[in-house]
Amino acid sequence: MNAISFKFRSLISTWFCLFFFALLLLYVIFIEFFQNNQSKQSVQSLVSNPIRSDIIKSTNAIRFKNRIGSFVLKSENNSWVLQEPRVIPAKVQTVSKIMNSLKEISVHTIHQLEPINIQSFSLDKPTIEIDLLTKLDEKVSVKVGIINPINNTSYITVSGQDRIFQINLFKNNFESLELSDFIDSKVFSMSVDQVKSFKLYHNKNKEPFNALTFQNDNWSSKKYNKISTDATTKKLNSILNIKTHMIIDKMDEKLQTFTQNYFDSPLYRLEVETKSGEKIQYTITSAIKAISDLKLEKRQYFLMKASNRPYPYVVNRTFLNDFNIRYSHLR
Repeated sequence: MNAISFKFRSLISTWFCLFFFALLLLYVIFIEFFQNNQSKQSVQSLVSNPIRSDIIKSTNAIRFKNRIGSFVLKSENNSWVLQEPRVIPAKVQTVSKIMNSLKEISVHTIHQLEPINIQSFSLDKPTIEIDLLTKLDEKVSVKVGIINPINNTSYITVSGQDRIFQINLFKNNFESLELSDFIDSKVFSMSVDQVKSFKLYHNKNKEPFNALTFQNDNWSSKKYNKISTDATTKKLNSILNIKTHMIIDKMDEKLQTFTQNYFDSPLYRLEVETKSGEKIQYTITSAIKAISDLKLEKRQYFLMKASNRPYPYVVNRTFLNDFNIRYSHLR
């Protein structure tokens, strides 16, 4: 009886041990699979883009530095403004190129973040540095090291990531960006396809000389019964693409009085309403006297200012005729 009891207990013990080892084996397999899966997901995430998409979407300030200079930009009222080295409207196209390039990063290889690699890939003396600051005061710093034109790749580090990433070369030559690339030299901040209405006033007249409205995919005029949409679009394009000669961002009292006297007696005034509902006013002067300090010759330039821009613009006189809208331009 004791022998049978002993065998029974031994059998139960054996099965219990086997069951325990089976559970232990399943646990080890599960942990190994889970860790590998997590590791693969982490690597895949890094390979896709080491910069989080929510950081890029919520960025409202950028510090860009290359070997030519350092530039600080900030988003204000749905537009970008250059803060350093000068406070002036920023070129949206340049900001978009930077953000899109960061958004579209494609990783080739990943390397250890160690001194020998940092030096080998020139990340101790980066070619480009980009700091992104979000609305929640999160900060991400990107450093770009050696640029290899042979295989079109470069090496970067991203703050918070203890790795070096070999990525596709940015499509734009960021290492050669300079001040002129960050300054928006256009007076008009919209394109013709964003315009809902365009009103042109002569001098200080309260009623517009011409009022153009875009609705139902066609332009209409308050002054003329029938106009051509294609011709009107072409004419407005010629106005909205006017190029500036200079931005007057620094004025002493004498120059401020000089410019204000011209703006008080404008040659033309404009009110442009965009499809988003924003209304922007523009003031255009007649050809101005010479300004020796700015090397502006007599009656070769006129002044413009916009309600959404902090500084007046100097424009070559040849563009002044563009504001003269005749029926022959619209029919």
